[in-house]
Amino acid sequence: MRDADIAVSATSLNPTGVLRISASLFFSVHIAPLLDQYTARYPDVTVHVEVANRYYDLVDNNIDVAIRAREYENDSAIMIRRLAQTRRVLTVSPEYRNKHGMPSSVEALASRPMLIYTYDNTPNDLVFRRGEETAQVRVKGLLESNDGHVLRAAALKGMGILVQPKCLVYDDLIAGRLISVLDEWDLPRLQINLAFQSRRHMSAKVRTFIDFLVEHFHQMDYQRKWTSFDQTPSMASN
Repeated sequence: MRDADIAVSATSLNPTGVLRISASLFFSVHIAPLLDQYTARYPDVTVHVEVANRYYDLVDNNIDVAIRAREYENDSAIMIRRLAQTRRVLTVSPEYRNKHGMPSSVEALASRPMLIYTYDNTPNDLVFRRGEETAQVRVKGLLESNDGHVLRAAALKGMGILVQPKCLVYDDLIAGRLISVLDEWDLPRLQINLAFQSRRHMSAKVRTFIDFLVEHFHQMDYQRKWTSFDQTPSMASN
């Protein structure tokens, strides 16, 4: 019994085994460069990343930690740890702006070519808020996809107006590859969480990875970057 207690204690303190992570393509690519730091710190852990744009059942699929952009979990046994919030924004390429101009109102979006993420709750109905003012517009997708990278690639080629979380296009906005559209209006925001099975008997590999990722998000100041409003004026036509 004493030897068993020692073994359990060692496992809870020293991360070992396979850490199974589930995340979308964007978050998988986002965390991949960080994993060398984590495995260097905890060399007895092997990391397996399951890439999927849908939400796996953690228990049925033996997932230790999932990175998800939603407010809550349907299963009360699943715990969450908040990472950051992100705005959903409209963006276009400079080529699109130069050729078509910028919409002057949210209502004008109804006649514009849109690049739409089909896994949104209501992908064709956009609800905007600006202070106390609200506006709703139904849009039509010129291109629709269940993967944001497909839509981003189309936006960079000037194909239409992209609707995506700011975390996906932040680097493009900073570099000028994409330009904000109607940024004074705010779409419903997304909460980025870590989901895991239970706080009770949490293994060291899960606990250390959660702490590691929370620390990284804090150091990179993602909450502020991904919720900020663009102060750069844009050209508008109709």
